Amino acid sequence: MFKPSQQQFSFRQQVITLNQGYPCPRCNAGVMEPFGLTETFMCNACRRSYVPLKGGRFLYPAKLMGWKIAPTFWWDGFRWHWAGTTATTRQLATIVALSLIPVVLLNLVLCYDLWAGRPDWCNPIIVSPLIGLLSIQFVYFMCWDFDFLTRTGEQPSRPVEHQ
Repeated sequence: MFKPSQQQFSFRQQVITLNQGYPCPRCNAGVMEPFGLTETFMCNACRRSYVPLKGGRFLYPAKLMGWKIAPTFWWDGFRWHWAGTTATTRQLATIVALSLIPVVLLNLVLCYDLWAGRPDWCNPIIVSPLIGLLSIQFVYFMCWDFDFLTRTGEQPSRPVEHQ
């Protein structure tokens, strides 16, 4: 079970040790415990697996995410703090480019009057933020690691012990 550190309360990073359990940073309902003979932790509620890296100071997802972006965390002895994401500079540049391309194309179409029968309300001041928001949301939903994507079905029920 989770045992908070006996040190003074501070916001300093502490080493994540493999011989104790921690609360899950994603679901907040389960406990992460060491998994098998590996250097990973697995949550008993959401079944996510994590590995401590960078000298045991940061918690990363253990599964290869591919083009998905997942959050990383650090431990202060009492709770998890968001430490960033697993995104590379190339992924972030691609996300920005994919978010801006529809807005630029829309402004070019509206600026050069390529859309002849457009309604009066369809001006760049109104439509550009709308298209920008939609494109950012689309890229966000395509790239981010969500909780509902990792649930593979119902958890097996444990047998009830009678006394």
